[in-house]
Amino acid sequence: MKNRLLAILSVVAAALLLSSCGNGVPKGFQEEADDTSADVVATFDYGAMAALGHPRVMITADGFKDLSRKLKKGGPEYSTLRKISDILINFADARIEKNDVPEYKLDDSNTRLLGQSRKTLERVTSFAYAYRITKDPKYLEAAKKDMSIVCAFKDWHPSHFLDVGEMALAVAIGYDWLYYDLPLDLRTAAHRCMADYALKICSDHWYVPAVNNWNQVCNAGMVASAIAIYEKDKALSTRIIEEAIPSNKHAQEGMYSPDGNYPEGYGYWNYGTGFETLLLQMLDTAFGNDAGLSAVPGFMDTGKYMLYMASPNDGCFSYADGASETESPRSGMFWFAAKTGDQSLLMNELRLLDEGRYTGGDIVAASVPCFIKDFPIDLTKTVKPEKDIWYGKGLIPVVMVHTGWNFDEGDVYLGAMASGAGHSHGHLDAGAFVFESQGVRWSEDLKCPAYATMENALSAAGGGFWDMSQNSLRWDILRLNNVNHSTLLFENTDGSVKDRLHPTDQLVALTSMEEVYDKPECMGAKFDLTPAYADQVASVHRTAQVIDGKTLRITDEVTAKPRMAARMQWRMMTAAKVEVAADGETLTRNGKSLLLTAESSDAAVKPVYASWSADRPAGWTPRTWDPSNADYTIAGYFAVIPAGKTVKFVTTLSAK
Repeated sequence: MKNRLLAILSVVAAALLLSSCGNGVPKGFQEEADDTSADVVATFDYGAMAALGHPRVMITADGFKDLSRKLKKGGPEYSTLRKISDILINFADARIEKNDVPEYKLDDSNTRLLGQSRKTLERVTSFAYAYRITKDPKYLEAAKKDMSIVCAFKDWHPSHFLDVGEMALAVAIGYDWLYYDLPLDLRTAAHRCMADYALKICSDHWYVPAVNNWNQVCNAGMVASAIAIYEKDKALSTRIIEEAIPSNKHAQEGMYSPDGNYPEGYGYWNYGTGFETLLLQMLDTAFGNDAGLSAVPGFMDTGKYMLYMASPNDGCFSYADGASETESPRSGMFWFAAKTGDQSLLMNELRLLDEGRYTGGDIVAASVPCFIKDFPIDLTKTVKPEKDIWYGKGLIPVVMVHTGWNFDEGDVYLGAMASGAGHSHGHLDAGAFVFESQGVRWSEDLKCPAYATMENALSAAGGGFWDMSQNSLRWDILRLNNVNHSTLLFENTDGSVKDRLHPTDQLVALTSMEEVYDKPECMGAKFDLTPAYADQVASVHRTAQVIDGKTLRITDEVTAKPRMAARMQWRMMTAAKVEVAADGETLTRNGKSLLLTAESSDAAVKPVYASWSADRPAGWTPRTWDPSNADYTIAGYFAVIPAGKTVKFVTTLSAK
């Protein structure tokens, strides 16, 4: 009798709970059955996480309440928060009006669903955010519609697992943020899809040990899904989260250590590190810590790296595949600023925000309010960095010099690098540099062609775009090899440059940073490029320096092999008009002029000024699929270094 009475009381209590609106649970809410197995305490306390209820992916219910309260407040201290929130809500409105719902449609290379996954992520996160802030049911209905569509897909295209990672994140955020407003059948479908299409098939995927952006994106999507559906599949969710920690730590150590520079470059930093900040925010919100991932050496310095990657002429240090022709919003920078309290990290972001460059379409833009709702710094002020130079070692050593920080014609910018050609998304670019002064970019690093176009073309030609081996057709794309980078090239004896490519074996072609120059009158670094030229010369050392805040000086010390003269070309890729004279070259662009001159330490080895076609290198067989570089010229000079000799060349680029 006593047990029966207790059972009746339990039913009554449950009914009373469901009839209330406390804790965000609406009246008559129907719940999918929970997994009744015991919670575990491993890296994290999973029972404590479950006690948070929903939402808990990046932000809790109390977090949304606090965010809403601050958005309603007047005063300038929350003006940036309101501006970003309005951008997200306006973006959600535009997507509803456009009605570009996701569909199971692969891209032009027939290898990716990623465009649809990304569309879903942008749409669902903006809809979910807008609904949490405004309570307007149109956003809820839009999110439900998109989630219903993708949860009816046959799969999320696991053969290209980035597609799964982004789709899983989209559905996890929609499921978690809108949990108590979604119908039972949709929550059940979303749970089953996250489990079957993502979590149950991810553990043996190659992204798990990978040291690249795939690790970051896929782990973020898997962890978000595991956090979201924990009560429904405890063992599965726990395993996925516990596996993600060592996997992601391994990737971070390989990419960011020791100083924070990111080997895949500007665009991929925004992608990979953006998802990394999402992952850390998820863990910190759900468990109160990130298992030490943010403490990996170099990681908390990478925000500074990205700050200096932006150039004053609305560009960036554009090495590797992830190059961008113009600056783009980097929403992950708000996370670093929030965690470090370094106000200068947002100098570029606040400028882009004021210029209307944040559109809400950024793939992680909905995370920004989660990052900055408790901001430790004053977002109404712009603070310049304390230094004009940043440098980092690691897989791809780089140095960036940015003077002035006024983003006008008075700023001078240098980005220079060593390289290791075989790394993810890498080019044959050891020693390459970009240079801006007078509001003009003089030395270029050209953007990689569209992936789908190149994948199809190289496949038809019997090769593969992602084949990084020495004889890959990838290196017949001029923009990706050393022939069309601002670096040194050593000719064959007949003057041709075919077969003069840098070696691609990462273990062989690992160049290094030797010295840093960090004084106002001389800022830059020296690199040992010898591994990139080991079969052609005995040694190569390149120093790139900004002198007195305005002039670029490149010093190349080259030692020829004992029995082989070195026929050197000093090359700089430029969009300027190049006029060659006996005593130097004049570059003209946008009404500004630059003078290029060179001196040799050996009077018998004189630089002979020349320019070359960026479209038709000597001895190079043009490929029909290779994008045209006809708008660019190679400026520079050539010289012959006698066998066994060491010659130092000092090249100066100064305003004329």
